[in-house]
Amino acid sequence: MLPINIKKKDATTLEIDWDDGHTSLYELRYLRRKCPCATCREARSAGSTNPLRILSAQEVIPSDLDVKQAEVVGRYAISFQWSDGHSTGIYSFDFLRELCQCEACQQRRETNPSGGA
Repeated sequence: MLPINIKKKDATTLEIDWDDGHTSLYELRYLRRKCPCATCREARSAGSTNPLRILSAQEVIPSDLDVKQAEVVGRYAISFQWSDGHSTGIYSFDFLRELCQCEACQQRRETNPSGGA
């Protein structure tokens, strides 16, 4: 599955249309909090002893967060440049589909909480 269109649905929501016909929705702050880069993963880990540990995601991510740029990386991921200056996360297409916040995906996760697409 590949993204065919990435756009802002509104001021706080990103929309990705996929080549399989699915349209994914993401609240921008949620997507930013889920950043898969090493720095963000370390900051989210419980009991992190990293002396450079950043504040919790709730404290760091501004309420007016925006995507300045989205760029496809190879044929497997999207890299976002966020308005808070962060740009090191590479979101694989599979990871983005797992994070989808559309009603159908949320219902599927509720009925099958162990995963499985």
